[in-house]
Amino acid sequence: MNSAGLDKIGLLLVQISNFMIGLFFLNVVKRFGVSSVYLGFSAVCVAAVLYIANNVVETKGRSLEEIERELSPAV
Repeated sequence: MNSAGLDKIGLLLVQISNFMIGLFFLNVVKRFGVSSVYLGFSAVCVAAVLYIANNVVETKGRSLEEIERELSPAV
């Protein structure tokens, strides 16, 4: 699949997630309260930061070969 096809899939997923948030957000706020909803959102953000900090490779000032070596499994 080419880049244009992947862009379309990504855009579709963003639109679907935006629709779902718009559909359920007010119901969730009414049931749990605004503070609980945003606390859950902040927990997801913290989890994302921790995941990125542990799993995404630093690329600044490194060659493509060095990055590929680090990401490739040892043979």
